[in-house]
Amino acid sequence: MDHPLTITMCGLTVLVMFVISPIVCPAEQSQRDATEAQFNAMDTNRDGHLSPDEHAAGAKKMFDTMDADKDGIVTSSEMDAAHEKLTGHKPGTSELSSEEKIRVVDTNVDGILTTEEHAAGSRRMFQKMDTDKNGVLSRAELATGHANMLRRNP
Repeated sequence: MDHPLTITMCGLTVLVMFVISPIVCPAEQSQRDATEAQFNAMDTNRDGHLSPDEHAAGAKKMFDTMDADKDGIVTSSEMDAAHEKLTGHKPGTSELSSEEKIRVVDTNVDGILTTEEHAAGSRRMFQKMDTDKNGVLSRAELATGHANMLRRNP
């Protein structure tokens, strides 16, 4: 039951002067669940951190998942199909399109993503996400880093 001094917003409910209680919108919860599942899948030694090797292996697995025809390249249509298969929905308008994601790491600017380009992009992403520069990624660094890199800038 809500207290009369409760202010409710999607993502946060505040009981003024008594308690602060997070309430998560379904879309926010879905993204958090996906990030947590991604982290857990990559953290193969279960130490609560991602090493560069664990992150690279996770990126390789993702590339292999996206490369539907197993030709060693990922097109925007393959990336779109993989996104929808893994998440159950198409990318939102606030997210980068597949073409934009590819453009970020497409070093020869041919509009497709090779295994080498994807691996190099993954290494650069790891370095950017490791904000405390301790050589491993925490759950928070992975979540924040992916959210920041995949969000469309207004």
